[in-house]
Amino acid sequence: MRLENFTAGEVRSASRCGKLRLHIGRFTLKVSSVLPEFESALRQLYAHYPSSLDGGAYDYDVAISPPSFLRRWVRRNSLFHLSGEAPFLPMEVGHAHALFEWGLNWTLGTYAHNYLILHSAVVELKGCGVLLAASSGSGKSTLAAELALQGWRLLSDEMALIDENLCLIPCARPISLKNQSIEVIRARHPGASFGPLARDTHKGTVAHLPAPHASVARNLEPAAPKLIVFPKWTAEAPLRLAPIGSGQAALRLIDQSFNYPVLGRQGFERMADLVDAAEAWELEYSSLDEARMTLAKLVSEHG
Repeated sequence: MRLENFTAGEVRSASRCGKLRLHIGRFTLKVSSVLPEFESALRQLYAHYPSSLDGGAYDYDVAISPPSFLRRWVRRNSLFHLSGEAPFLPMEVGHAHALFEWGLNWTLGTYAHNYLILHSAVVELKGCGVLLAASSGSGKSTLAAELALQGWRLLSDEMALIDENLCLIPCARPISLKNQSIEVIRARHPGASFGPLARDTHKGTVAHLPAPHASVARNLEPAAPKLIVFPKWTAEAPLRLAPIGSGQAALRLIDQSFNYPVLGRQGFERMADLVDAAEAWELEYSSLDEARMTLAKLVSEHG
């Protein structure tokens, strides 16, 4: 069943007694919390995800809880726990859902070493998997949101998971948009729904755009990597698309990898296979429409 098929009371009860399981692609999470704000945001952002309230096996034990019993009621804070350990400092309770997303990124990047993990959004169109590899502040999440809302399949907003068969493993989750990007997407897509705003975080104001239903439904279906694009939004810049050699692409991706050094030779070989299989391009743009049409043309040429 999907999370939306359960009542708020059922989800609350399961999350507070450790029986809530949330299935995100190939990962199953045990999700626990006593914070109603987080429970509400989870039901909103993950409504269409397969879930169960009966316990069972899981990959990661995640909890969003107050740092102490008193902080559940006074000067309310939230803390991310993984298997009982708290790797981050507490955040105010209104940031709990954002803390969950950041904590889950950290969890996968730290422990999911059966994949080569790159800091990249991943989308697909017509069977063509596209990595949008870029550092924070480049506009990759805004571009990924635009593409997802225009019918592209979203595999990930934050990280590319590449398995031993050189497949892109989907882990479609809410897209994290920050500051001006929130209003850009709202203006372009008035019908899009967002989760609650997290204001005054260390990244400014953050809002999460739920992954499209169609992408969630295909969260177990891998994709073939055919394009690697390094996007960069620059105000008033003319569109610029330039090819990048495989060696340069590999160096850039290594610099943005979560676990390349951990994988050793396996990581080197998988990276080499990736840049051999997928053409790499650098894209500078100021118009989302131009960027989308340019990427669609690239996909058509590689379909």
